[in-house]
Amino acid sequence: MNDNISFINNQKKLLNDTLSNIINNDFILLDVPNHRNIGDTLIWQGELIFFKNLKYKLLDQYNRNTFNNRKIKSDKDVIILHGGGNFGDIYHSSQGFKLDIINKFKNNRIVIMPQTVFYNDNKNLISDMKQMSQHKDLHICVRDQVSFDLLSKLFDVNRIYLLPDMAFFINLDEFISNNKKGKNLVLNRTDAESTSIDHKELPFTKIENEVVYSDWPTYNSKNKTINTMSNYVEAFEGKVTKVLKNVPGSSIIMDNAFGLKSTKNIDKYINSGITFLNEFDEIATTRLHGAILSILLNKKVFLFDNFYGKNKNYYNTWLKEYKNVILTTDN
Repeated sequence: MNDNISFINNQKKLLNDTLSNIINNDFILLDVPNHRNIGDTLIWQGELIFFKNLKYKLLDQYNRNTFNNRKIKSDKDVIILHGGGNFGDIYHSSQGFKLDIINKFKNNRIVIMPQTVFYNDNKNLISDMKQMSQHKDLHICVRDQVSFDLLSKLFDVNRIYLLPDMAFFINLDEFISNNKKGKNLVLNRTDAESTSIDHKELPFTKIENEVVYSDWPTYNSKNKTINTMSNYVEAFEGKVTKVLKNVPGSSIIMDNAFGLKSTKNIDKYINSGITFLNEFDEIATTRLHGAILSILLNKKVFLFDNFYGKNKNYYNTWLKEYKNVILTTDN
């Protein structure tokens, strides 16, 4: 059993109690993560598990490339936007999609699942919240107190909800292993949120262990050429999907959530993350979901911040009481 099961269950109850009151009709899930980020896939899986507990029905789910406005059949349909860490001006494609949905569907209830909020430019924050405030049935869930305080200055506080990450709905007790591997992992992100870890002062307690440095296995971080090619392939698939979605009969070869990719990817990515982390005794990471997956696998994890405070803020809001989860502030 997971050492943190009581904390996990309490936070799942908070999510259940809050979201089951907000989602008040059959719903559609948008902006699902049709890409290689294991963390986003964990959130998605957690959302799908949670939805099974609701009395309302998940009508369908789409990524940004497969969705078109005709997919919303009724003003009564609740539109749910996938959670994560892309609310702000770092990931323009996802934020632009959110704003487009909010501006076009004024009569539908819209729920943004738990997000971290960050803006490099305060002007962008003000502009986005001005648009969002014009929607009178928009509900925004945020993952940390800093995000809550930021939005509450510019948006109706009664429609902002402080909630933990959806990935905690995934039960991985069957994968928990106490077998010692003799290796520790430094899981360091290599994307737009990357930051450095001082390799000379790693916090591991098992200092005799071999130390492996890597990003998620899906990113081929040790072979930049392969990783770059994979990025191009993903971008090309998205462009082709955008064209095909308007072609009659395209549903034969294209899935609403996965586009032209395999519908098995959600399980494939999560299983690869589980298998990868289970090769190690202790984890040091700049990835929030590297920490969350480590917690679900009952591993000791040292959490370093990303470049703008996302991990620190999440830790201070939800993880301070967790066993074997240590915030490291030296990076």
